Amino acid sequence: RGTLMASIGLAARAIGPQEFVLLLPIRVSTSVDGEDTSWLLTVLRGHCGSRATLSFFSSYFMPLQAWLLNRAAELATEARHVEQKNLHNLFEQVWALLPGFCASAPDASTAFPGLAKALGTALQERPELRPPILQGLVALILRQRSLREVVPRDGGGVDVVLTSAAAASLEALGAYAKNFLPLLFNLHQAEPAERRELIQEAIAAYASAAPAPMLAGFFKSVLRQLLEATADTDGSQGSIETQCSLLELLLALAPAISPTDQAPLLWRACKPHLTHANVLLQKKGYKALSTLVEHHPSFFSQRLDEINAALDEALPACHTACKRRRLLCLQAIATRLSADQLHAALGRMLGEVVLATKESNVKSRAAAFDALLLIAERAQAVAPDAKRADALSSVVVSVAAGLAGKTPHMVAASLLALSRLLYEHRASPAITPAGIRLFETVLPLLRHREQEVVRAAVVLLKVQLAALPREAVEPLLPRLVPPLLAWCSNKHAHLKYQVRYLMERLVKRFGLEVMMQVTPEPHTRLLTHMRKQKERARRHTDARLAAKAVRDGDDDEPGGPRNRHAEYEALLGEGDEDE
Repeated sequence: RGTLMASIGLAARAIGPQEFVLLLPIRVSTSVDGEDTSWLLTVLRGHCGSRATLSFFSSYFMPLQAWLLNRAAELATEARHVEQKNLHNLFEQVWALLPGFCASAPDASTAFPGLAKALGTALQERPELRPPILQGLVALILRQRSLREVVPRDGGGVDVVLTSAAAASLEALGAYAKNFLPLLFNLHQAEPAERRELIQEAIAAYASAAPAPMLAGFFKSVLRQLLEATADTDGSQGSIETQCSLLELLLALAPAISPTDQAPLLWRACKPHLTHANVLLQKKGYKALSTLVEHHPSFFSQRLDEINAALDEALPACHTACKRRRLLCLQAIATRLSADQLHAALGRMLGEVVLATKESNVKSRAAAFDALLLIAERAQAVAPDAKRADALSSVVVSVAAGLAGKTPHMVAASLLALSRLLYEHRASPAITPAGIRLFETVLPLLRHREQEVVRAAVVLLKVQLAALPREAVEPLLPRLVPPLLAWCSNKHAHLKYQVRYLMERLVKRFGLEVMMQVTPEPHTRLLTHMRKQKERARRHTDARLAAKAVRDGDDDEPGGPRNRHAEYEALLGEGDEDE
């Protein structure tokens, strides 16, 4: 049945919904012997294709949904609740087709005015229809904004501009901003926080199509309400929630506002939230700054010094739960900095990012690593081609300066940052000399009295052993193995398994004979045990694979998707399997 439904769906996509329903009309029956093809609604969803038009949705499916709703009401009065529920489900399925029609909609400029009132009424009166209608509005506007064409410039070169049809469609949509934006604002304020995301997306999309004077009026109205709520200093939960919801509205409008008129007003209103004691408001403050930096480069370039000063002032007050949002803000800033600006801010930004790699929150650590890699990429991107290798080396040296930190926490964080940075750029020939020098620098840290530092040093050694050439590491084995094995005891359970994993890697890479020569006498039994265990595991594996080949064949299961740091995390986690 699934194959049949998929085949019919592909046919509907190929010929378009209008031709499809001419061939297979949608019929709904509430009697046992009646003909019912309502299952075609499920087929059409997701298979509207590029031939779907809003005019056909208005002429065919709008009367159908009205009939379904009225018939369901009649069945409810007759106490036929099962049939009433089925028709209401079909009513929702009809509306679920709207995003597919909006995703193509070549006739948006002419068809949307006739559909706008029905959409607004359904948004206001039918909560169950809000998700498909909001998705449809977003898809409709984004589709029109994606229609571009190349136009030759008078003085030479070309410009990429909206097509005339797309401009006309956006103008038609923007004419109804005075109706839809206030409606969306009211819905946003009435919904709980966990159900506002889709409304915010719709507001942001519609704001991009709204006329600039109208948008400015809406922005100032919401901003005035925020300032009034901020003036309420009782600090109650209701006041905080009101401020958060109004800030979310401003953030939805922010990408479309004027960088010269409204952006400074938003910055002035959100700047105090960077040091606010409430976590939610502090997050909104950082998110507002990220949005301004990302969407309004001219505003950022004019206010760079002020923004840097505000971030420096807010750092001591930054709550742990806001670290990720602050790091995302630093990423947005690093993307906009010029070569000279990045060089001036490198030390300050790296110090904060490096320390954040030791955060307890997983998302904060991932954001810190992302920021670290982004800074290195930007340093290379803004440098001349001949000096890109030097730019990467300067970032590595700046991070390595943290090894001279006064606290074990700073030293450990620097080691973790270096390991991630070196692993990301392990294929770069320019990073190999710096990696060898760092390998030698880290070896004395294996004798550090703080386990936090030793654990981070072991992480870096893992990365270096995977990245550096064999001939560069082999002369350093006499300085590496003895202090490493000093941590291979039951008193240091976590380090014990990490050390054992490193020894296995060393044996695999350099051979048992070489490792026996550099291993102290009391620990040679460990190498013997590892050899026997490896031989036993190989025999078991061979037997298991042989049995599986006979029973099931040798088909391999495909692997799943991996995120950006998955390979690096897998490398670091290989030594934890025996814990």
